[in-house]
Amino acid sequence: MKKITLLLAAAMLALAPAAAKGLKGKVIYVNPGHGGWTINDRPHATMNYQEMDTMSFFESKTCLWKGLELRDRLQAAGAKVIMSRTRNGWVAEGDKNATVNDRFETYADENGQQQLIDLFKIASQVDSINPDYFIALHSNATGGGDGKKVNYLLYMYRGETGNDYAKGSIDRATVAYPYMWNNPLTVWTSSSMEDRYIAGDLSWMGGTPPGKPNALGYTGWLAVLKHRVPSFLVEGSFHSYQPERQRLMNRDYCRMEGIRHFRGINAWFKGKPEKHGYIAGTLKSADERVDDPCFNYVDGSDDQWKPLNGAVVYLLNERNVRIRHYKVDNEWNGFFGFFYLKPGKYSLIYDAPGYESIIEKVEVKKNETTYCKPRLHRTKIDIK
Repeated sequence: MKKITLLLAAAMLALAPAAAKGLKGKVIYVNPGHGGWTINDRPHATMNYQEMDTMSFFESKTCLWKGLELRDRLQAAGAKVIMSRTRNGWVAEGDKNATVNDRFETYADENGQQQLIDLFKIASQVDSINPDYFIALHSNATGGGDGKKVNYLLYMYRGETGNDYAKGSIDRATVAYPYMWNNPLTVWTSSSMEDRYIAGDLSWMGGTPPGKPNALGYTGWLAVLKHRVPSFLVEGSFHSYQPERQRLMNRDYCRMEGIRHFRGINAWFKGKPEKHGYIAGTLKSADERVDDPCFNYVDGSDDQWKPLNGAVVYLLNERNVRIRHYKVDNEWNGFFGFFYLKPGKYSLIYDAPGYESIIEKVEVKKNETTYCKPRLHRTKIDIK
């Protein structure tokens, strides 16, 4: 179990603007990266599906899952949320890579929701609305190719490292970073609380293209950040790190990332903490390792252990009554999660055919996630 310490949280809150008194009435613009089913939307094969299968990994799909959860939490806290899109399968008009599963973007669909993909259109809208906060949600990939053992957290703002062109971007990213980094279910290979990757896009991307102004007159590298609003693009993890990609295939895992983004934004505006808590974990074998070309893991890490597909996790209250259960998917991640829990003491029963069942006692605290990483031993079978 790992949680942000109260001292760390207090330090981050100190950076928040003194006048901020919560999210009520604040305008937050959420941009889930990409949007369609094209090769531009970062498709990858997984252990179960081929590349370009819409059931497989698409960054556009997972970014939307994160964004929808973030939207729901922000709205529940009283914020007005504008999303560039609320559906997947949309592309910019004229996209030569459009597939039969794609539709062209629109400012308003039949439900009155926009589906914007074109980065300049998004930046123009943000500059016109001038919201209180802008966040672009992404996952990253190493330039060295798929399956590399690289996985870190990265925040990029418009400008040079140490010099945000939209003032306030660095401070916002600095407050948000520890909430996002606090994810014990992944394997970070570089970034840490001491060595944070919070950088200007021009510095990080090498200045190519060389910060040419867009039609609005804003200079930067990332087109979606070329506006006046303090903002950042966050690479929440690396989907080219294959075990992380398998985790991202679970919508509830992505929802947990959306919650961590919410905590960072809520801390910036000094909002009230959530009254409920969460449990998140990964259930794996204690005896078996993964051997698959689509699962290149960091040697010696938790990712070496075989996720237990189809296992069931039962949640018991303090009176040992089963109140919920979670069936682990078959996407080789072992993830399970329980949302909106009253603070208190609980028990978890881990049940997987062919493995010893165990019980773990946990405590849920408000505005926190309790992380669990149980490992089950195979049941010994005597062969006569």
